[in-house]
Amino acid sequence: MRATRTLLLFLAVLFARVDCLGQAWVPPKGEGEIALSYQNLFNRYHFNGDGSRHDYGHIRVFGAIEEVDYGVTDKFAVNVSLPYGFGKYRGPYPHQLPIDNGDYHGALQDFHVGFRYNIVKRPVQFTPFLAVVFPSHHYQHFAHSAVGIDMWEVQTGMSLGRNLAPVMPRGYFQLRYGYSIMQRVLGIRPNRSRIETEFGYFLTRRLSLQAIAASQITHSGLDFPQDFPARSPTNVRWQHHDQISAINFLNMGGGIAYAITRNWQLYSSLLTSVWGQNGHALRTGFSAGMSWNFRTPWARPPAAAAMPDEGPDLRMAKLIPPTQQPCH
Repeated sequence: MRATRTLLLFLAVLFARVDCLGQAWVPPKGEGEIALSYQNLFNRYHFNGDGSRHDYGHIRVFGAIEEVDYGVTDKFAVNVSLPYGFGKYRGPYPHQLPIDNGDYHGALQDFHVGFRYNIVKRPVQFTPFLAVVFPSHHYQHFAHSAVGIDMWEVQTGMSLGRNLAPVMPRGYFQLRYGYSIMQRVLGIRPNRSRIETEFGYFLTRRLSLQAIAASQITHSGLDFPQDFPARSPTNVRWQHHDQISAINFLNMGGGIAYAITRNWQLYSSLLTSVWGQNGHALRTGFSAGMSWNFRTPWARPPAAAAMPDEGPDLRMAKLIPPTQQPCH
């Protein structure tokens, strides 16, 4: 009966995006993790194409994300997520009313289905991944406070990770590179590279601190304002500027994670934009969440399960940069 309830809970959240579960470490066969995260993003300025910051209005976006990560084998894992976001815009340049009328408006965002396969464990965890992101429904993207950009994308890349023993037995690092093939809009396919890095240190076996950097480079796309001479709600190019702009950014900050028990963990992070082009300047990006490690009837007995690397359990490591809202 207990195994049945566990399976039902797993299925209930299966179709429920944050990227924190796409790390280099893979859960053992039959084990997984369910996470519930909260995000609070505040943008005071917008980036122009030359990197300068301008006050075109202020944006606050909240998000709630349910996600699940499951080890199909000791090397192959699947993760699925779907966020719900709601935001508001206050300023003199609304894009779409009533969404930008100063009140909060919410919607489901994009399904994220990811697969990763661990090829090498030592001396460095090397885990390629493939993911598909697609809108849960056709939501409004032409708004400062829109929850997303309503586009399909295919992500491919790799994650690296290892502990830093013997030089720093309690330290570890993770690096993830992903290349996104984006949906074509108005003849433009704004493919992107994303790099996320994390250096972590376990103060105790349960408590860890992280230094985090998240960046994006768009390999094609348009620049604001020069490529958008007509900024009218009826102009087709302007209606899709959030989808076809060359949005680049570098966000940096830190995080903390605490394992309440072996199966329950709390984590949080705070990031800010230090550089960007054609997007929102993230003043504060706060994330907080809780995760639960579970076992299904197909998992090995605890004594026979794959053991983590020596030292702190690096499967507790979190890579949780906030989502960069791309709309202008």
